[in-house]
Amino acid sequence: MAAQQQVFYSLLIVCFLLNAVLCETTSDNGGEIIDSDVAEGRTFGHHFLKRMSFAVVPGAFVVGVITTLLAALTVVSMKGLGVGVILLVLAIGQMLSRAIPTVQAAAYHAPAPVPVVYSHSHTQQPVWLEKEW
Repeated sequence: MAAQQQVFYSLLIVCFLLNAVLCETTSDNGGEIIDSDVAEGRTFGHHFLKRMSFAVVPGAFVVGVITTLLAALTVVSMKGLGVGVILLVLAIGQMLSRAIPTVQAAAYHAPAPVPVVYSHSHTQQPVWLEKEW
């Protein structure tokens, strides 16, 4: 029964299409189409192309403005992303430097201070000044 309905509906659609096509081609002259009877549509004709040519310039301007703004936005966002990545690398490096135990270097002991003779006198003992290096 479903197959019969599909065949019926498809035949009905074909009849409507044939009717629409045949009604377009028939005229008062017994089926002949005269060029003067065919009129140019108002939607897609010379006037449409003229209107579209006037609309191309503002459309191109809008597309150019949008492209320029998107390029500027991309540059600014990339700059922000670069700064963010640098700060992230520095923060991770700081966390790792605090987390990893470091080996303490051996304590450095300075050598003993070297005495420096300041003055020499025969009657007095020499004066020794100690200088720490």
